[in-house]
Amino acid sequence: MKKISEKFRRLLFFISNLEKRHKIITYCTLLLLTILGYLLRNENKDVNVESATLVEKNLHLKGNMLIFNSSYENLPLPVWQKVKRGNHFILQYVNPVYVQNFGHFINYSQFDVIGKNNFEIFPNKLAQTYYEGDVAVAITGKAMESFHYPVDKNGNPIKIKVLKWRKIRDNKDTLVYGIIKEILPYDKKK
Repeated sequence: MKKISEKFRRLLFFISNLEKRHKIITYCTLLLLTILGYLLRNENKDVNVESATLVEKNLHLKGNMLIFNSSYENLPLPVWQKVKRGNHFILQYVNPVYVQNFGHFINYSQFDVIGKNNFEIFPNKLAQTYYEGDVAVAITGKAMESFHYPVDKNGNPIKIKVLKWRKIRDNKDTLVYGIIKEILPYDKKK
């Protein structure tokens, strides 16, 4: 046992002397860190290029959504389109009239709303009623009229009459469209 501990001490002493005289461990560590830094920098460049490419593609997709839904651009009523992804309905389009009337929910931007679901935009109670209507239309395939009670841009409660319908595109995408037929002042008596 003494021989093993003596050999181990000698080895440690030899390594310690090498480090003191030649700084071998320090230089090896610096060399290793330099190589890793270079490799990570190259990887970072690749990630930045991929990120810029995805941002550019995203802008083109948003522009294509406006072109695809251009027939709704000049409609004088608020219109939107959602696509079903799993258990969520993701907003893909809102027309300018929707932004004008309900922009306070979406930062007054036609593009910021794209890719968000009801629960990311509206208060939970309102989002839940929208979600339930979207599910009903998506499952039954029948157009549905309903009333909802959001607030206007001044914070006053209003009553809206909504018509929703479904369209299935290429046998895989379920699109739910909605249009607000009427915006009425909220009557507390009823």
